[in-house]
Amino acid sequence: MKPFPEWKKLEERLLNKYDSEPAYYFLNLRDIDWAMETISIDSGFDNKYFRKIFLDNILKLEKIYKEIIKSPEFRRLYKETFQYLKFIKKQWRKNKKEVFKIINDLSGVKLPQKQITVCITHPKLKNGRMIPNKNIILWGHSEDWKNYSTVYLCHELMHIATENKFKNLELGHAIIELLTDNELRIRLNKKGNYFYEDKKEIGHKYLKLLEKKILKYWKEYLDKKNGKNIFEFEALLLRKKLLQ
Repeated sequence: MKPFPEWKKLEERLLNKYDSEPAYYFLNLRDIDWAMETISIDSGFDNKYFRKIFLDNILKLEKIYKEIIKSPEFRRLYKETFQYLKFIKKQWRKNKKEVFKIINDLSGVKLPQKQITVCITHPKLKNGRMIPNKNIILWGHSEDWKNYSTVYLCHELMHIATENKFKNLELGHAIIELLTDNELRIRLNKKGNYFYEDKKEIGHKYLKLLEKKILKYWKEYLDKKNGKNIFEFEALLLRKKLLQ
């Protein structure tokens, strides 16, 4: 997805100028194999020449990036992303105390005492994922409903906090969605229903059937006064063999 229609002009200029350069195709992950194959062919599959040609292309790629950064399209992208960053910071600072209490109370998981870096991208790019071994969250999405970014940053944070701790990854992901996408959203916004915010569907479609199957047990879990722990909840669900 493009951040705005004018971005296409930059893409067209770059393509017209660098379409014969393998370095250009390193800009897109889908084209990297083609770029590497071209470099290998140009080197005659000789390791000595491959290294030289590869390094030459890295320098050309650096030149392309510098051209992108100087473009009016990129300056607009940066400005809009910076404004979005300020919006995210304001929302997070307003909500963090409340959401941490909700998550701690409902999950029984002590959030890790480590720094998590959130890399903000333009909201039109619809990024939302985590890199657990680096303690990084990539985030950039339109604000589809109130406190959208807070809820989904917490979703990614829970993935980091529970990394390698769930026995079943699909079930663990479903529990995280029930906790953050649904219960946290409703408590934070003081309104709402499970699986829908107004008419917008919430969460991954491939998890919806599983989440509806375990919703009854999740509600019983939430009603517990003490001793909430999502890993024990997962163990209960596994004993009930709900995945079969």
